[in-house]
Amino acid sequence: MQLAVLLTHEESSTRKRIKLLMKFGDLALETLLLYQMLEAGSPAVLIGIFTFVTASNALACAAMMFDFLIIIGCPMLVVIYCLSTFTFDHVKFAINLEVFPPGWFEQGASVLAYAEQVGVIYESLKSLRIMTALNFFTRIGVNMTLCFRLWLVVGLIKKPKKHRSSVYPKRHRLGAALLVAYAAMLIICVEESVRTSSLACQPHPECVVNARRWTVLEAGSLTQCPCLMLIDRDLAPKTYAEWENPMNVTEKVAQLAAKGELQTLQLTNRYLGTLPEELRRCKNLRHLSSEYTHTQTFPAWIGEFTKLEFLHVESKLTSPMVVLPDDMFDDMSALTFIHFALFIPVAKLPSFDGLANLKSLTLAVFLLLEELPAFDKLHNLERIVLASMPALNGLPDFAPISDLKSFAVSDRGAWCCNGFLGDCDLTDGKCGVHPMWGTPAATCVASDRAATPTTLAAVKTFSATTCGPVLRPGDLYPFHGHHLHDKCISDRDETGAN
Repeated sequence: MQLAVLLTHEESSTRKRIKLLMKFGDLALETLLLYQMLEAGSPAVLIGIFTFVTASNALACAAMMFDFLIIIGCPMLVVIYCLSTFTFDHVKFAINLEVFPPGWFEQGASVLAYAEQVGVIYESLKSLRIMTALNFFTRIGVNMTLCFRLWLVVGLIKKPKKHRSSVYPKRHRLGAALLVAYAAMLIICVEESVRTSSLACQPHPECVVNARRWTVLEAGSLTQCPCLMLIDRDLAPKTYAEWENPMNVTEKVAQLAAKGELQTLQLTNRYLGTLPEELRRCKNLRHLSSEYTHTQTFPAWIGEFTKLEFLHVESKLTSPMVVLPDDMFDDMSALTFIHFALFIPVAKLPSFDGLANLKSLTLAVFLLLEELPAFDKLHNLERIVLASMPALNGLPDFAPISDLKSFAVSDRGAWCCNGFLGDCDLTDGKCGVHPMWGTPAATCVASDRAATPTTLAAVKTFSATTCGPVLRPGDLYPFHGHHLHDKCISDRDETGAN
């Protein structure tokens, strides 16, 4: 009873000590938020601002003002930072939308966006999301402390005569010393975390985002970088030799994956014949993009990337992907995007049953694939693109798909004329010998393999982007009559001497 009286009495020293303990609790939650920002590799400018606000909170009595800055101000700064640093060529994107047919990869905005810039912004915005139990605890904690202080303010407004002479106990030297020491240690720890992690990653310019972690540096070590995002792209090889024999980055990937921190791996026109064993440690890998890397097989452990959200693999004509593990997708329930291209000899795809959250599926240039896996578990699928799959004789049942927003098919689809949609018409050009790939002429399918009513409805709904003309030599340049391409060649010949 006496304790309750002390806690409710405005000028009681016990209540003021409780407020001091609340101050320490508030700082502990803010420290956890700062730690999460450091581990997420947030930009140095945002970390600097957050550190300044937290340290100032430790040295000032106006706690509610800093609560507002932490809960409202800092997230707004993150959004402003992302908006101010993001650049995008809208003119080129508009040209791509006009020139390239529906379903072509060039119609995607990601083709023109700077991968490094997108990666940094993605990590910054992701830091605002509640994704783990620790995120939930810290965010709810700081919001509860702010709500409690606002409740006290409302009480003071209603009863201004109860305004206290001081918030915290006077002459509490131990508490003051602890707060000063905390502010000093916070600044030192953040500075050293940023400095040492930057030095550890200095030999690896391909690491565009790294965790800001205090690292004990070892002379000559190349495996200490706590890299989160590895992006190495050569979008414009200058010679044919650079295209056919790109730089081998297998060792580089192994070095940056050694600590098991990688969350993003993007490679374009680099040689990565096989995924290094070190990459297996990266259990938090979420984004894997491999374009023209001469990768022809995936290891059996590829299915261990259970947190993978984005998977883009584009092979080369001279070294295409030849096989995928049968159980590759069994535990990839987080995967939302798949883009596979130029898997020319692949005749079978893994089961899609584990892809419960898949939203976008793009398959291009599968010359031997005759059947797609069932869509039974693809309830969230929104976008399907099938390009240059001349041997495909039919489509799975679309009944499990509840909200299909886009369905595009380019190049020959034998299922458009072999009786899958109804009548079999082998005189249709889509069922003849393919003029570009040389795929044999199609044959009529049995009536029991005809499309389901739901699949027929989907094809009818998206009739403008399905069952189009057969791809012919030269059609890969989507300019009318190739006038722009011919003009470019002509101009080059005329000015070749210059």
